[in-house]
Amino acid sequence: MKIQAVRTYNYTQPKLQKSENKKRVINNTENRQYLYPTSYVNINFRSNSLNKLWDEYNWYIRHDKTPAIFSFLKIKETPQMMDEFFTEILKAPDRSRELISTIVHHPRDTRYIMDELSAKLPSDSKNLMPFFYDSPYNKAYTNFIEWKVNNTHSIEELLRIRPDWRGSFLLQKYKDLKHNDNFEIGNIPKELPGKHLAKIIEYLSTQMEFGMKSKKEIPALKLDNRTYEFVYFTEGRSDKNVFGIFTPEGKKYVLKMSTPDRRSLDNPLALGTLAKIDSYLTYNRSRNSAPLCYYNHDKNFSIYKYIEHIPTGDCQHDLRKISENMPDFYTLGLNYNDTVGNKNFFLLDNASNADLVKSVGFQEGVNRGEWVSVDNDHVTYANRLQPGVSKYHAPLPNGMQICV
Repeated sequence: MKIQAVRTYNYTQPKLQKSENKKRVINNTENRQYLYPTSYVNINFRSNSLNKLWDEYNWYIRHDKTPAIFSFLKIKETPQMMDEFFTEILKAPDRSRELISTIVHHPRDTRYIMDELSAKLPSDSKNLMPFFYDSPYNKAYTNFIEWKVNNTHSIEELLRIRPDWRGSFLLQKYKDLKHNDNFEIGNIPKELPGKHLAKIIEYLSTQMEFGMKSKKEIPALKLDNRTYEFVYFTEGRSDKNVFGIFTPEGKKYVLKMSTPDRRSLDNPLALGTLAKIDSYLTYNRSRNSAPLCYYNHDKNFSIYKYIEHIPTGDCQHDLRKISENMPDFYTLGLNYNDTVGNKNFFLLDNASNADLVKSVGFQEGVNRGEWVSVDNDHVTYANRLQPGVSKYHAPLPNGMQICV
């Protein structure tokens, strides 16, 4: 059998010198050069490295059931390779949505994720600059939002992600989904049957006051052998009126009302704007905010779970104190900046509300003496890993955004 000699090729492509028995060019001390088999020239070593990273990444996701972003953070490679691989993930539509979905559904881990990405990627990586339009991450997040908007089944799904959706968009999206203009968020509590709630709203609308409100008693209302009792909370000068509703079963709710002509999903202090914020906190099970049950845009009222009024015993006019006593509020990207009200906060306690006990980190919060906010009018929202998409998002109407 005739064996054909292996043809060699110089990778740096200098002109080869003829030699009788040389498969390797003699090296000099200044320029070391090697010959490789011709077939080696077509091997993409970078692609091989990326394939290995894909294999490792997929293993963590599929075998270990680790969420995509945390699977990426488990990989150890050079910063340049990690940045290139991260960009590759972001460029693949399905894999990009998978990755970003795990980020937006872990809002409490935003700071940790950013710190880990900063440690793994080059310091000048555009992926660490999500708010820049030429950032691969920014482009991928924008595509994710477009996909989410087009595939969502409810307004609640969107408010679970972030609270700063444009009101006009939410109203139109609701109409597209429900085929009517009766915009609402959440569900009416079963202890307030629909036909009774309508009569309660009508009854309490006659008790509303504007400007400085006066303390007064409101007579109970009997409907179909069910007696509802009421309390009027008088603090505040806004157009909102706040009532306590106590049902025959012993359930307590808070009703916030204003006139229909003042309804808005964007204006400062509006119940609709407040409902966006409180929906986000409620759907993320925050222990530092009163849970929202229901918001009705047409009639301009909302219903909340009642929080027992246990005094905090600490200054409520110090923003630093507020921040320290509502850590979950801030972990979710919201910054509270109202120091006007005297009864915006109550002590988090086992007696605060039975449903609040199911919130994230509830018992730890009780042990630390944290607070519960019952009025989130003055807040801003920002999340480094959730840059605003101007078509759908706008800053909450209360000053400068502060990044987490």
